[in-house]
Order: sequence, then C-alpha cells, then structure tokens
Amino acid sequence: MRFPRLWRLPTGSAPKISAQDLKQWLDEGRSLQIVDARTGLEYQQGTIGGARHAPLVEMPLSMQRLDLQPQVPVVVLCLSGHRSLPGTRWLRARGFEAYSLEGGLMAWKKTGFELNQQVS
Repeated sequence: MRFPRLWRLPTGSAPKISAQDLKQWLDEGRSLQIVDARTGLEYQQGTIGGARHAPLVEMPLSMQRLDLQPQVPVVVLCLSGHRSLPGTRWLRARGFEAYSLEGGLMAWKKTGFELNQQVS
C-alpha cells in the first residue's frame, strides 16, 4: 500500500504538549500512549519510558504493530519537534487525540528529565 509523501512535511501545526505537562501526565499515571517517530539509531540512544517506536516514514505501515487505542491520548515525539508534527496530524486525521511533544526530546532533556536506554 502506498501513501502520499507530502503528509510527512514538517509544516503546518498540530496540538502540542510541553515537556513539563507530559512529565506531569506521566507522574499522575494518566492513560497515555507515546510514539517515538525518530530513526532506529536515535531510538536506541534513549527515549521516554514506554514509548513505542515508529519512524515517521514508516508510521502508516506501523499502525497494526503499534496497536494504538483510539480512546487513549497519543503523544508523538522526535528530536526537536519537527517530525512529530506530521505524525501528530496523521494520527488526528484518523481520529486519535494526538499531541506533538513541543521541542521534542531536546526540550525534554533540557528540562532535566531522563531518557530510558533502549535495548536493540
């Protein structure tokens, strides 16, 4: 199945969540799904605990593997917030309550929050 490539452009807008708000949601134990849209190498270098890996370019084909629940909010993250925007828009177009991590993992780390190392 082929998907148009233009959906991946990091232009436009999508709802965002700050690193502080995401951390608060996680600390509160909110029901939440996290999708890491970075490359495999970036993902292996560390991500937010519980994040599922779906590189942006593979997101449409990864949906079955991800098994995302439509009734549970999704936060899409990447390094700086550019790849997560189109991923967030793509999920919202399919009925998900999705948010882009504002500033990506750079903002997460700048705030002092830790990443979990991934096992390859």
